[in-house]
Amino acid sequence: MLKMEEEVRSQNLSEGLQESALSVSKKVQLKNNPTQPDSVLNFFKNHGFSKTQIRKIVERMPRLLLYKAEKTLLPKFQFFYSRGIPSSDLSVVLSSNPAVLRYNLDNCIIPYFNSFKDFTRRDYSEIFLAYKDCSAILTCNFQSIVAPNVALLREHGVPDSHIMTEIAGHPKIFTLNHDKFRRTVEEVAKLGFNPLQYKFLGALRVLVKISKSTLERKLNVLKEWGWSDEDFVIAFEKFPRFMMLSEHKISKAMNFFVNTIGWKSSFVAHRPFVLLYSLGKRIIPRYSVLQVLLSKGFIKKQISVQFLIWSEKEFLARFVTPYEDLHLLKLYKEKMSLEN
Repeated sequence: MLKMEEEVRSQNLSEGLQESALSVSKKVQLKNNPTQPDSVLNFFKNHGFSKTQIRKIVERMPRLLLYKAEKTLLPKFQFFYSRGIPSSDLSVVLSSNPAVLRYNLDNCIIPYFNSFKDFTRRDYSEIFLAYKDCSAILTCNFQSIVAPNVALLREHGVPDSHIMTEIAGHPKIFTLNHDKFRRTVEEVAKLGFNPLQYKFLGALRVLVKISKSTLERKLNVLKEWGWSDEDFVIAFEKFPRFMMLSEHKISKAMNFFVNTIGWKSSFVAHRPFVLLYSLGKRIIPRYSVLQVLLSKGFIKKQISVQFLIWSEKEFLARFVTPYEDLHLLKLYKEKMSLEN
């Protein structure tokens, strides 16, 4: 048995791909066929994969270099092509998540792929693109893993149309352990989310990623800044994703909004999306510019949350470019560099 490094050195691979193959050589050994890596690399190249994409595949799944390309890989590619999936999608998705290539085509890939297709009533390309972020679409048994979670949502009154959209766009939550899924659904219901509204699933998507202890820590941070339980429910219902922020990020943002700008904590609770803006790249540089304009009398009062919503191009056009003599662009850039 020869180490792959000894075989790859003698092969006529492109510099970038050779480097990738060598980097994983300690993990893979060739038994009989020293030309195997070449045939696999050429297979991907011939199917439109770039050098960068092939490198990613080799690094994430080095044992693919041992596969017989025409016997093992080609039938899977032909199946995807037969479902109307273009090579451009194949190269993007498989380079991000090549794990499906190690599964059996007839016993796994085809039945699981078709199960998701039949259930969601989405086209094949949508299902395959969703696989990029969730390998379970093509590698888990729909009936035993996904179907029980779907049934639970239906029991809670979530409309099928919402479930179909969610499972195609965010399939990962449906592959959770059923007990964890059930507990999280119940938590969302207790928070008062209406299962008939799509926000119910948005909240579910966030809560499945947060442990109970983490959720409690974040709630305590918000309470320290004056949020009531009602404020939290309002904020979470409006924009659940803000709870994915760290306690440190939440506290720093609240400190600036409350102690520097002078907003009431309840004001932020009704506009929780502002917590996601970067202090260094957006909030502080823009606020600094407005403070100068206020002190010079060019604007009469502090603009509310709208100053954060405007795109950078629009903000500069409104509050920086018209006041060249004040050197606001320099201030804007200095504040941005200081806070990054």
